[in-house]
Amino acid sequence: MKRMLDRRALVSALALAAAVTPVAAAPSASSWSRDSKSAVRLVRGGFDGKVHRAGVEITLDPGTKTYWRTPGDSGVPPAFDWAGSDNVADVAIAWPAPMRFPDGNGFSIGYKTSVIFPLTVTPKTPSRPVRLVLKLDYAVCDQICIPAKAAANLTLSPGPADPAMAAALAGFEARVPRSQAEGLSLALESVERGGEHPVLVLRAGVDAAVAADLFVEGPDSRWVLPLPEPVDTAGAERRFRLVMDGVPRGTEPLGQELTFTLVSGARALEARLTPR
Repeated sequence: MKRMLDRRALVSALALAAAVTPVAAAPSASSWSRDSKSAVRLVRGGFDGKVHRAGVEITLDPGTKTYWRTPGDSGVPPAFDWAGSDNVADVAIAWPAPMRFPDGNGFSIGYKTSVIFPLTVTPKTPSRPVRLVLKLDYAVCDQICIPAKAAANLTLSPGPADPAMAAALAGFEARVPRSQAEGLSLALESVERGGEHPVLVLRAGVDAAVAADLFVEGPDSRWVLPLPEPVDTAGAERRFRLVMDGVPRGTEPLGQELTFTLVSGARALEARLTPR
């Protein structure tokens, strides 16, 4: 009888110890993957029962920059490879609003200091953790452009994310251009014909107290359009001129849908317009 009581006491003690032993929290970020003048990691932002919020964070040495999906007159856009991931049905990448940089005789488009590319990760089986595996090819530039590579992996689990990490990710999510942004608007004012290339004049409604910029992308990667040129730089209404150069050979420059990104301070608008 005493031996049976001792055994029951031991089982009870083990169960109590398991109950009070804290479970290790899932990591909120991967290890940094370092390359020349930069480093990359994956970060975790939380799970709503259907999709995971996550991000690709790049930090850059002072004086360097990396590139947006459309890099401008020079540069290389980042290329994300998720092929090694497990329990992933889809990874959707969002692009925070960029800025333009003087680059020799032209301008490039991208980011300085740091950037987090927000991710929406859809698991194949929501009840199971996701193992997110990234291979990234990108470029870091100061006076010259240096190809860079990174590799990172992170388990995305249903547990809560670190509040500081979630807040940092939310800050870059807020910088992703929206189809509707309070106080911002963009319209095609006129089309100038008669020159070597048509010229679009665009009217932008912006925050009068801050600088504004405009970027353009064609229907596909064959289009290499120049950056719109600001006509005026003050007031709540700004105008930009876009020379329709860089259109694929044999393609009519008008009648095609263009994607514009209007940036005004911390807010950004994405608008699709079809000049005719």
